[in-house]
Amino acid sequence: MKINNITVFGAGIWGSVIAQHLAKKGYQVRLWEYNEQLLNVLRTMGRHPNIPNFKIHDNIRLTGNVAEAVQDTDMIVFVISSKAIRTFCREQLKPLLNGRVLPVVSASKGIEDDSFKTICEIIEEELPQLKGKVLAFSGPSFALEVAQNVPTKIMLAGPDSKLVAEIAPVFDGDPIIIVPAQDRRGVEYGGAIKNVLAIGAGVIDGIGDGANAKAALITQALQEMASVLVSQGGKAETVYSLAGFGDAILTCMSAISRNRRLGEKLGAGLSLEEAKKEVGTIAEGVNSVQSVYDISHKNNLNTPIINAIWQIVCQGKQPHVLLQAMGFVNRGNK
Repeated sequence: MKINNITVFGAGIWGSVIAQHLAKKGYQVRLWEYNEQLLNVLRTMGRHPNIPNFKIHDNIRLTGNVAEAVQDTDMIVFVISSKAIRTFCREQLKPLLNGRVLPVVSASKGIEDDSFKTICEIIEEELPQLKGKVLAFSGPSFALEVAQNVPTKIMLAGPDSKLVAEIAPVFDGDPIIIVPAQDRRGVEYGGAIKNVLAIGAGVIDGIGDGANAKAALITQALQEMASVLVSQGGKAETVYSLAGFGDAILTCMSAISRNRRLGEKLGAGLSLEEAKKEVGTIAEGVNSVQSVYDISHKNNLNTPIINAIWQIVCQGKQPHVLLQAMGFVNRGNK
């Protein structure tokens, strides 16, 4: 399989960093963005406003036109909001691809409400010619660190090991090492659940109850991640992989995690809308809370941490319900 031209949908921080990484490797990249204000800033400045010292590579061509973005492309990379994927594929991509088959990589994270389908499954459902051609790209990888050339390992998962082996070299290269996997569903569930758990870790930070409580929460939350992931057909070993515990620990512990920061705002007493406004960029965990909670409820799983995070995010409950879910029943006045 010969790949020269790559389309990246989404010029947010992660999408731009992925596009830059591919451009530096010599690929011709078309970076699409729907937000006209961001697109104009990128074009005018030649830099990304949210990434320090980030000069857009000469191999990157910016566009707001989907038809232009996919023209003569050899591969598509999705880095847009999980909530927008289905509509985007159905209304924008389907008529343009017109049955064309090409590899697709999803770096978007999330689980669809009600159907509990992963991003890769949604893409394949809306673009059936791509069945088996969609791969998941997930692991402990803060975009800002990749932009600073920090060594990073990321999983590339798909049911066709041959396709994974063909696509892995496209992404593999300093500072990224690609780890191949076949458990795509498990990898995607890990990527979605860890964002939810990171909100909970941030709530503890916002309450101000310290590292002891946060370590206890993460330990319990990882057990809940395992229950949900395995209940949905993910393999147990994926729980302990980069896309499971690896990504969860990073996202829960780091100060630069958007999901953890959003949880911190909630823990400090802000409403969800206020917290989202202060964080500024998309915290994908918010999009996954309802579906992860529903999966747990439907399967009668014992997930008090996930339940409490859902109460805080979706019902506006006070942050102390998370401490109570951990067994600290006398913390209601916090």
